Amino acid sequence: MQKKLSMLVTIILIGMLALPVTAKASNEDDIVAEINAYRESAGLELVTLDEDLSDVAAIRAVECSEKFSHTRPNGQAWNTVSSLTNGENLAHARNYNQQKPENVVYAWMLSPKHCANVLRKSFSTVGIAYYVAENGDTYIACEFR
Repeated sequence: MQKKLSMLVTIILIGMLALPVTAKASNEDDIVAEINAYRESAGLELVTLDEDLSDVAAIRAVECSEKFSHTRPNGQAWNTVSSLTNGENLAHARNYNQQKPENVVYAWMLSPKHCANVLRKSFSTVGIAYYVAENGDTYIACEFR
């Protein structure tokens, strides 16, 4: 019995060493990759993820769980959240498929104003945040600069 257990542990360890280690990028990184795929197709410079802008996006994602709108819950316009942001795309996902990065960005590309943000030549950085509300809905905010 001990010999079989030892052999099983050995097989598992060898398998772990032989298989490549792959890590899935975070949803935020995947959103940036999707945005950049569209920008590259359009011959535009790629955007980079900005931590400060992601902090702003986190505020907006939480706010969108209270009121899903480009108008903030306090009644002010979206751009009053920070002087760092010059554009905003939002998404509200009610299931796993809707929150997939490729589906979020695809939905933005179907909307003329959201597509314009993705493809705006002057934008060079983005901040992305996901927020999951108590009811399970996911709110995604993308802030552009």
